Amino acid sequence: MALAKAPKKPKRAEAPKPALVVAPPPNDERPGTLATLIERGTYGRMLLARVRPNVDLVTGVERICAAHGIRHAVVRSCVGSLVDAALGYGEGDSMTLITVEGPGIEVLTLGGEVRPDEDGKPMATLRGTISDSDASIYGGEFVRGGNPICITLEIALQEWLPESD
Repeated sequence: MALAKAPKKPKRAEAPKPALVVAPPPNDERPGTLATLIERGTYGRMLLARVRPNVDLVTGVERICAAHGIRHAVVRSCVGSLVDAALGYGEGDSMTLITVEGPGIEVLTLGGEVRPDEDGKPMATLRGTISDSDASIYGGEFVRGGNPICITLEIALQEWLPESD
């Protein structure tokens, strides 16, 4: 005896979903929390690169992306060291700057993203933790121009391909 299959329900047409949504967070009264960014897209190429000695961490990542035609990227991993470090935390006028003198500042964690600026050039926002020669640990956003690479820094970047509107 053969079993009859249930007829397939016709699919309802869905309204197109926007690729980028900026919405206020629900029931969130914390100062500085203005909106949540939700972006659709897919991951593209994986790039493993080396930032050479005395090149700034932030600008080095931007140069690597520009050289490979990557406008959007996510930092996946890194290992390396800095001569000195400059980290910031907080927002706007209340931003606090921490400087850590080296040499030999170890990068413990690194995360962040690369997005194009108004001119379409890659602009990196990188956050992480570092350790100095006394094993003291610091964290924050890496300040552009304040984080020269010591011996080397190897980084894994993954291209992000946002859906267009």
